[in-house]
Amino acid sequence: MISVNSETSSDAAHPVSSSLADAPAQTDPSKKQLVIYLLILAALAALPYLNSLRNSFVHDDYEQVLTNPYIRNFHHLREIFTSSVWSFKGDYRGASNYYRPMMSLGYLLCYRLRGPNGTVFHLANLLINVGVVLLVFLATQRMFRSNPVAFLAACIFALHPIHSEAVDWIAAVTELELALFYLLTYWFFLISARPSGKSSIPLQAAMGASFVLALLSKEQALTLPVLAAIYEHFFRDDRAETTAVQKLRRYGALWLLLAVYMVLRVRYLGTFAPALHRLGYGKKDLVISAMALLGQYAWKLVWPAQLSACYIFPANAVALYPWALVGSATLLVLAAAFLALRKYSDQAAFGVLWLLATLAPVLNVRWMPSSAFAERYLYLASVGFCWIAGWLAFRWWNLLSLRKSRWRVALLVAAGLIALLCVLRIVRRNRDWRDSLTFYTATLAAAPDSDYMHNNLGTVYWNMGKMSAAENEWRIALRLAPNNEYALHNLGLVAQAAGRYHEAESLYWRALTAQPNYSDAHLDLGKTYEAMGRLPEAETQYHAAVRLAPLNNRAHNTLSEFYFDRRRLPEAETEARRSVEIRPTTQGYWDLGLAEWMQGNRAGAEQAFLGSAALSPSDSKAHFMLGLFYMDSGRNAEAIREYRVGLQLDPTNAEAMANLKQLEFLQIQK
Repeated sequence: MISVNSETSSDAAHPVSSSLADAPAQTDPSKKQLVIYLLILAALAALPYLNSLRNSFVHDDYEQVLTNPYIRNFHHLREIFTSSVWSFKGDYRGASNYYRPMMSLGYLLCYRLRGPNGTVFHLANLLINVGVVLLVFLATQRMFRSNPVAFLAACIFALHPIHSEAVDWIAAVTELELALFYLLTYWFFLISARPSGKSSIPLQAAMGASFVLALLSKEQALTLPVLAAIYEHFFRDDRAETTAVQKLRRYGALWLLLAVYMVLRVRYLGTFAPALHRLGYGKKDLVISAMALLGQYAWKLVWPAQLSACYIFPANAVALYPWALVGSATLLVLAAAFLALRKYSDQAAFGVLWLLATLAPVLNVRWMPSSAFAERYLYLASVGFCWIAGWLAFRWWNLLSLRKSRWRVALLVAAGLIALLCVLRIVRRNRDWRDSLTFYTATLAAAPDSDYMHNNLGTVYWNMGKMSAAENEWRIALRLAPNNEYALHNLGLVAQAAGRYHEAESLYWRALTAQPNYSDAHLDLGKTYEAMGRLPEAETQYHAAVRLAPLNNRAHNTLSEFYFDRRRLPEAETEARRSVEIRPTTQGYWDLGLAEWMQGNRAGAEQAFLGSAALSPSDSKAHFMLGLFYMDSGRNAEAIREYRVGLQLDPTNAEAMANLKQLEFLQIQK
């Protein structure tokens, strides 16, 4: 229970102290009280998301984690820190606006800990979310000098359902990392100030180090120096007692680090934003779309009932006019709220600026992908909303102290019911991320006209062996977006699998017409040509795929098998070895082992086959291959061992059973 008169300094009009040291002693919580606050908040941040630990990898997680060669070992640290987050893809997908070294580094650490274990990655998200909630409390407490306001703001943040996407989706860890280091930097900025305009040098250094990590997490960190400067000049308690130079010293390091970051980013990415979208949008369209996005974000912030991982952004800005009106009204409301709050609490008013500043980078649709609106973008911005809501809730509580106690009881009951509804909404939302089939089905229920989601659901069906269902989803995707290169390519796979090679060839070329630098389309077009006996054209397409995506295992494996079938063994070995170096796979080890074996290098072949078995010990084929290799090498005892292991996994393999009987007969003869 919060005491009626425990702390009221946040209600004073413009609380300005003669120095930072003059803050009332009672506003500093005891260690015991602080621990209680932090434990409750940690529980609120973690418990609603516990069922997310059972979730698997979905959507971008497959490429960012399961097929990303950068996160297998520490050999690619240079690439992680000097290229975009999609650079490993090669082709046209490698150039993006996303420079997120902290994301890839975090994936690397998780992968090295337990491999591709979804629980570990989801646990990392959950723990970072706990850290963010605790930092919301600490930063709010420092700003408002009020434990109840800080506690309420952090509770609202912890239980807001709009954050579920950021916590549930492994690939959204960038939002969590950004918020963690952004708030940590801001907290160091707040506590580094000392009386008489001075600053703590160690805390300033910690502020700088944390800001570097924030910049390496996501681009929205660029807004922090602006907010720090505004806060220092217009909102800090001792702003009237410090000179401009003293103020600059408190936040100047952030601007210097920002300048260095900008230079290095342009140096390594070529420009700040290499991939621009919606080039047809003029200045007027950009303003309209920004207002429309602001209106949508404001609505989701106050009414997060309908949540989805996909929001279709119209190609024509005219369709955005209704939401643009909502956004304009939102801007007016925020301006009025800022002026009203300024009369009572500078810190609550600053929450309006925080909300707008941290949202501003995602309001420019030319920087954003096809899904210009995403719930996860509110994760950091909502801190400002929570400051305002927490302050208003505590002020309302104090105003009710003059009335009968039943009003307070009613307020507590209402708050409890809202909190319960939020928890239930989060728990239910977590289930949408259970696996790919569940995720895409749930997303399409909310966004049935998303060609991208239909295409991805088709891929899920294809991998499940449901080819007709896959084809149906891909045809829907193509109907919604006739130039969707993914849908065209995937329908080519359907035609190729059915032996309709001329139809497949046509579809692949349509995909390449839509996107000439599409490595997968080149690769599968090559397979079609190989099946048609057009070998020179097949090899040309394979080389194009490897050139465009040099880190694509499948491209190297396919080219290795092509060379092996032509008995061009040295070239087959080279491609297979490169595949294994990029990312070890059973197919890569098999191709390497066969090439080595055929060239007489039995030691190398054995190592490759052992690598395949170690990578997938439950794969009977790996043991059967080892059995065949040992049998051919005259190592019958080892061959018998491998065949027995393989037959335990697949007791129906007739060839393996025959070979084992032959080997056992030879052993008896001895």
